[in-house]
Amino acid sequence: MVHLKNDFLEVAIDTKGAEVKKIYHRPFQLDYLWNGDAAYWNRTAPILFPIVGKVKDNTYTYKDQPYHLTQHGFARDKEFILESSTATEAVFSLSSNPETLTVYPFEFKLYLTYTLSESSLTVGYKVMQVGESELLFSIGAHPAFLCPLEPGLSFEDYQLTFEKEENVERLLLGPSGVSKKTEKVFKPGSKIIPLNYDLFETKDAIIFKSLNSTSMTLSSTKASHGLHFNFAGFPYMGIWTKPGPFLCIEPWFGIADAEDVDGKLEHKEGIIRLTAGEVFQAAYSMDFF
Repeated sequence: MVHLKNDFLEVAIDTKGAEVKKIYHRPFQLDYLWNGDAAYWNRTAPILFPIVGKVKDNTYTYKDQPYHLTQHGFARDKEFILESSTATEAVFSLSSNPETLTVYPFEFKLYLTYTLSESSLTVGYKVMQVGESELLFSIGAHPAFLCPLEPGLSFEDYQLTFEKEENVERLLLGPSGVSKKTEKVFKPGSKIIPLNYDLFETKDAIIFKSLNSTSMTLSSTKASHGLHFNFAGFPYMGIWTKPGPFLCIEPWFGIADAEDVDGKLEHKEGIIRLTAGEVFQAAYSMDFF
C-alpha cells in the first residue's frame, strides 16, 4: 500500500490495480471514498482498461481472430509497479506481458499518476504504444464515494449538480449491451439530478454521451461537505450504485458494446487508436470540501 499525505488529505493506493483505497480529509476528519464493503460492492476505485464495460458475449475479434475479455478489462486485477513516489505524488505502471497478450493482442505501457494539491486529488492516465503494430484500447475511471458522506443523512438527501444545463438523455442498457433506447433524466433547463435508488435499481448505470458540462458537484442542502468532480475531455460519463451507501462517478474514454455490434474491435464505439510511438494522456480531478 502506498500512502500520500499533505496538510489536507491522506490517500492510500494499493499496488493491485493501482486502486485508491482511502481518501481522508484531515481537517474535516471525514472519509470520502467508499470502503469496499463486499455486502454491496467490493471495489473502491478500479481502473477500466483496456475496455470500458462489456464486449458482447465477452468476446471480440481483431484481424478475424477471436479473443475473450471480461467486463472492464484486466488492469484492475493486475499488480502494478510503483515507478516513483513522494509525499504527495505516486506513479504506477502496468505493461503488456505473455498473459495479457492471450486475451488482448497489443503491446502497451500504462501509467497512472496520483497527485495531491491541498484538498484536491488528480488522477492522470498515460498510455503508450510500445509494439510494432497499432494499439486499440478504451480507458476509464470508476471511483466510488460515500453517499451519504455525513451521519444522519440518506442517499436521497444528495444531488448531482452539473456545470451547465443539460438536455442529453441517458443511454439505456439492454440484455446484451447498450440499446438504441434513451430516457430523460434532466428536467428541461435543469442541471441537477436528485439522487434516488429508483434511477439505478432496474436500469443499472446512468450513461451519458457528450455532456455539455466538464464538471459536477455531489452535495446536499442538509450537509456541509461534498465533492467537486472535474472530467474535461472525457466523452462518456457513467453514474452508478449497487444500490448501497455509495455513488460511483465514472468518466470514460469508451463505452460498452451496443446490442447490434459486429464484434470487431476496430469498429467498437469510442475505441482509441495509437500508431507506433504515439502516446495518449488524460486526467480527472476531485476537489473535496
